[in-house]
Amino acid sequence: MDIEIKMPDLATTEDEVKILRWLIEVGKPVKLGQPLVEIETDKATMDVESVAAGTLRAVLVNEEEMAAVGQVIAIIESAAVSSPPTVLAAAAPEAAPVVVAAAAPVAKRAESMFARNQQARQAAKPDEIALNATEQELARRLQKSKQTIPHYYLTTSANAERMVELRAAAREQNPPQTLVWDAFFVVAIARALKDFPRMAYQFDEARLVSAATGAIGVAAEIDNALYVVAVDNPLSLTMEQVSQQITGKVARIRQADPASKKLVPTAITVTNLGAENIESFAAIINPGEAAILAIGKVTPTVQVVGGEIVIQQRVHMTLSVDHRVANGKYAAGFLSKIMTELESL
Repeated sequence: MDIEIKMPDLATTEDEVKILRWLIEVGKPVKLGQPLVEIETDKATMDVESVAAGTLRAVLVNEEEMAAVGQVIAIIESAAVSSPPTVLAAAAPEAAPVVVAAAAPVAKRAESMFARNQQARQAAKPDEIALNATEQELARRLQKSKQTIPHYYLTTSANAERMVELRAAAREQNPPQTLVWDAFFVVAIARALKDFPRMAYQFDEARLVSAATGAIGVAAEIDNALYVVAVDNPLSLTMEQVSQQITGKVARIRQADPASKKLVPTAITVTNLGAENIESFAAIINPGEAAILAIGKVTPTVQVVGGEIVIQQRVHMTLSVDHRVANGKYAAGFLSKIMTELESL
């Protein structure tokens, strides 16, 4: 039986990816979960694993060609005996597919790559965890970020009493409303960017390039994978609408909506570990941005207000910044503005 191998949705910003090289020669056996083809997305290079076991019967997209999400890129024959191998060139619209013999250099290159790949990717041992394609891409992107972006970190805290009051008031509405904590920080960042627009730029060799978007990203961990949902035009939304955007988009990811998993450009990202009982932490900058704001939990804190000691709800924030985009003083002003906006909501 022939099994179609389709290009999976890898949550990239593009609908097509480039086929770099086939890791298995046509006519060779394929194991379930075995790296089948190396591809290049807009963010990283990765392997696509086989979803079936059998014999690689045909390749439908050649090396250096583009493949769309959901497009059939190969045929695996599950029977033990297969027909003579072929490589099918991608057909032009309304034209019959052209059958050509597999070129020897391509076959040798694929066989060599496959051998190296097999040496590096042995079967997972009981005490090992195999990463899926999404986790592999995330690992590559964050490693590149940490290696190529000169991070520095600024930490402060803000009075969270007003945020606590607004959340309580929302719950008392009819019907009750839920304001997620991230919504407050999204709005505060969007307002602060008006006075500190440089924080929405990214480094590009001899120049800085504007993010060209008013969207603010919110990091969300879903089923052990990390996603960034984009809140569009937060300055034009109420706090309730911002909160609804966040919860709605997270829900669509949980429901495995393919469109919701695609990377959408954002100016800056918010990441929050307050629910995990973390008071403060420093995050890695999302590639393509100049900063990320890490939020800890809201905790009762002893403060001196007007010469008196009081217990005040406060939240710690750590801003990770690309030093190529903004120096310490500028970024400190931006973080202070975020604090001011949070306290005056």
